[in-house]
Amino acid sequence: MHIKGIEHLKFHSQLSLKQVEDRIIITADFPKELRVALGMREPFLYVTLYVRGGERIKIIDEDNATLHIPSKKDFEQKTYNKIIHFAKEHAKQFRS
Repeated sequence: MHIKGIEHLKFHSQLSLKQVEDRIIITADFPKELRVALGMREPFLYVTLYVRGGERIKIIDEDNATLHIPSKKDFEQKTYNKIIHFAKEHAKQFRS
């Protein structure tokens, strides 16, 4: 599965562990095909940015608490970069 078409990212909340990581919750519009493929009704993005490098994106369904942990390869590169860039703009330790 290639994850793409996630649009209208909205910052929801953030947790910062000083000099370790920032965790960002992002709501977004997910394509219907992706929601069906993942078996999710109300998904949101849970992004972890590590201060020493690296990041992780999880997709969690608010409706039934389903968790999907895709790898970077599962995303269309443009979509992945857009999500990470958006998260960094809202993370305390990554703002320029």
